[in-house]
Amino acid sequence: MQLGRFSASLTAVLTAGALAVAGCSSTSSGSATPKPSTSNEAAAAPVCPLTGLPEAAGQRADRVALAVKIDNIAPALPQAGINNADVVIEELVEGGLTRLMAIFQCSKAPEVGPIRSARISDADLLALLHGSVLGYSGANSKDMPPIREHSGAALVSYDHTPQFFQLSSSRPAPHNVFSSTGTLLRAGLDLQPKLDAPPPMFTYGSLDPSARRAKRVYMSWPAASAMWTWSKNAWLRTQGGSPDILASGQRISATNVVILGVNIASTGLHDVLGAPSPLDVTIGSNPAWVLRDGKMIRGTWTRKSIDDQFTLTNKQGGVIALAPGRTWVELLPTPRKPSRP
Repeated sequence: MQLGRFSASLTAVLTAGALAVAGCSSTSSGSATPKPSTSNEAAAAPVCPLTGLPEAAGQRADRVALAVKIDNIAPALPQAGINNADVVIEELVEGGLTRLMAIFQCSKAPEVGPIRSARISDADLLALLHGSVLGYSGANSKDMPPIREHSGAALVSYDHTPQFFQLSSSRPAPHNVFSSTGTLLRAGLDLQPKLDAPPPMFTYGSLDPSARRAKRVYMSWPAASAMWTWSKNAWLRTQGGSPDILASGQRISATNVVILGVNIASTGLHDVLGAPSPLDVTIGSNPAWVLRDGKMIRGTWTRKSIDDQFTLTNKQGGVIALAPGRTWVELLPTPRKPSRP
């Protein structure tokens, strides 16, 4: 596989209806319903591009996005700040384990971590933000050229600017690096002051008629597993057979879970233990499963070239819309599929 060129855009999966949510509010099930308007009503609040929700007090829908690489193995738990992220992407890394990219745009977190290293797959993932700030700690030197060339991101690393990070005395290295979203954003904007807000990643709207009830959805990687369970108005996460609990005591949750089957390619790189470093391939077409409102929609994701967007379609070829709110994106290696235990 050619690794010299990565996408200039892993942009907006299905941007077509994102602006429509500016006049919508959520029902108790998470579906969008029209908001009544009157001639005296104030102008609708700007819409946060990565959640489809109206900008709340203290938020800025025009703010640049911040992506933070988060450790996701047992010694790194519990994590901090993940439930504050607008979008979380889970990707395959060495040894069959996974790592997270938590993306904060309208949202912020006073503490986020443990922060770990960047990977070559991040070039395509960061490109969806059209210029962002990336907070990370360490990386293979050969991972960085594609990220620098194609992501448009301001890079803030513990290795080069440790003053923007804190070390936790209660955790072993390298699982002890933390920061705050405010600190990382300020550091990134000092490097690139003209970064803009990202485009929408998803379309938000009514529940697809092909949706089928799904109380629990399980998936696995070679050395990791996760399950999402629907509870009232959110999906609750289990990892490795145990409830996924943050340092705050909160259970990790999401409004939507988007599972994308992805091919895995070799980068030719290895970690310090000699394990090969994989590339999550996000160009082509593969199965997709969308979880929202306690239901699952089966479909397909397609991206024809590095210059194209992701699209999510159901079996009839229609656009799959999400419920406004926080979203997890699970990059699941093919031919693995989620199951409903």
